Amino acid sequence: MIRSRPRRAVVGTLALAMGVSGLSLISTASAAVAAPHYDGPPAVQVGWTDSATPKKAYPIDSETNIPLGTWQDDAGKSHTSRVYTTYDLSAYEGKKIYGANVFLDERSAADCSKRAVEIWRTKPVTATPTWNRAPEPLTKLGEVLTPAQFCPGASITFDVGAAVQDAVAHRQRHITFEIRVPEQFESDASYGRGLHPYRGVKLTTQFNSVPQIDSAHLYNGGLACTQLKPYPRISGFATVLQAVGSDADGDDERAVKTEVAIWPKATPDARQTFIGEHGISGRANTVNLPEGTLTDGESYAWQARVTDGADTSAWSKKCFFTYDRTAPGVPTVTSSNYPADGTGEHAPAGVPAVFTFSGNGNKDVAGFRYSWRGLGVNTCSASGEYGQLVCFDPFSSSGAVKANTAGGSATVTVNPIGFGPQTLTVRSIDLAGNVSQTVEYRTFVPWTAPEIQVESGQPEWGQEVVLKFVPAPGVTGVREYEITLDGGDPEKRPAQEDGTGYFSFVANRVDGHNITVRSLSDNGFVSPESNWSTYFDPGPGVKSDVYYSPDGSPVGGVGVEGTFTFSPPPGWTDTAAYRYSFNNAEAIEVAADANGRATITWTPTASGFMDLTVYAVRADGTLSDYPNWYYFDVAASAS
Repeated sequence: MIRSRPRRAVVGTLALAMGVSGLSLISTASAAVAAPHYDGPPAVQVGWTDSATPKKAYPIDSETNIPLGTWQDDAGKSHTSRVYTTYDLSAYEGKKIYGANVFLDERSAADCSKRAVEIWRTKPVTATPTWNRAPEPLTKLGEVLTPAQFCPGASITFDVGAAVQDAVAHRQRHITFEIRVPEQFESDASYGRGLHPYRGVKLTTQFNSVPQIDSAHLYNGGLACTQLKPYPRISGFATVLQAVGSDADGDDERAVKTEVAIWPKATPDARQTFIGEHGISGRANTVNLPEGTLTDGESYAWQARVTDGADTSAWSKKCFFTYDRTAPGVPTVTSSNYPADGTGEHAPAGVPAVFTFSGNGNKDVAGFRYSWRGLGVNTCSASGEYGQLVCFDPFSSSGAVKANTAGGSATVTVNPIGFGPQTLTVRSIDLAGNVSQTVEYRTFVPWTAPEIQVESGQPEWGQEVVLKFVPAPGVTGVREYEITLDGGDPEKRPAQEDGTGYFSFVANRVDGHNITVRSLSDNGFVSPESNWSTYFDPGPGVKSDVYYSPDGSPVGGVGVEGTFTFSPPPGWTDTAAYRYSFNNAEAIEVAADANGRATITWTPTASGFMDLTVYAVRADGTLSDYPNWYYFDVAASAS
């Protein structure tokens, strides 16, 4: 049996607010350590043994006092009892134990002038033992040998922190305590007492999960940490250092704090530390370096750690970067086939532009950015998996090209996006993403967007619309057209030998349709977009074979018969008839066919301006909210 020197009891008269008036506290606890979490681990078993029935175990119930020491039954027979309690410590694996206490609540005492109670750690058991098969004692943890001011009803506290720390450190799932009267008093019935059957024995712990730093998720200036040379060059966001720390105590309302240490790589003794408050476990926590911390052109090393206010993680691995705030030189822009504005020459039609950008030997120039629409600023966003700042490679976006060597040149082929005076804007870029001042190259581009013609006549709701595309003058070798219908995904249609192309669709959108199209040629030329749209009036459709004139000129003639076809208003599916009248004459109703359409014939008896008013009629007899007012001018005689 392993024994350690017990700590003597500290007897106090602190009243506990547990609903029992006058309850006093007897404690063997040492000075409390400020740990962030308190818990009561679950009991696996709580019970007692009896020397008079040495082969029987007595688990506690909610009504019977728990006997401790020597006592006599109603028949005068003597018994001696010890109490055993086991707790499940599995929830504390990997956690730091600050302290633990076992509480005993007395309910009765044979003699209030005497008290002697001690607590032992034994080999763990998961079921209440018997007197004959009691677990082997390991260490005596504490004792109380002083009577309390209040009796019965005192609460006794034993400090068992070292025992729980040891069990957790050795990954022991269970810990068992034996509570008994010391050997020299155990046979003396005046030391016997009864513990509360419900609150009799409790274990509480103070614990904390030591926060961890994730060295795989460190970020500087929107880029991932690296230790490889050459170190990444970072500009404006270099003062933003981020680290992902975690705290396994998910119910901890206090945010983890992140601390970073940073120093010039050449002078480690110049190490400085900065704190980022209010971090979140499992997310990228930010430390913003004060203005003036970094020096342009200097390489830096840094690392991070996190704390929850009670414990602090180890330092992360080291990260390296070079701070670069110097803008590269302004580029030179020339074109081999798109003359600069002011030369009196125009760019050729249907030919992509070829531009050459030069860094003029400035070694800081790594490449160029260019656009017909103007250039914005480089941006970063908190869009990473852990909420970290993400700054993209300045050469990963469209409109960016690397120079053939540091300070060298790059040649690009670009299609114009419009016509008339056009401006290409260009900037130099360095490896840190710094940009030069903007250079503007102005040129004049002829009209090159394709023409859109309607082949199927005036578009009607529910009917097929056929469009024809014709290349712009000077645009040759068109192989296909790229069409976008109503903002959907682009579709391709092949061009015929003469460069024309066709596209058809059914008009089925109440709000009308919109088409954009551009031509693609064999030489790589992609034209600017042309746009076509159609809108359907909310009333019924009216179409005539004779009496239709887009420009308003007289058509038909007196005595010339014409047909008028009526179609449903946009979205209608239950058109039963149409009600129409010419020049406000008495209305006439005509039934619709199975497709909801109707055709009438009409012969004018007089020339001049004519007004045809048409309403659609539903199956229930209600009229459309809007009519179609169809106007035309009848010629005096047939042409």
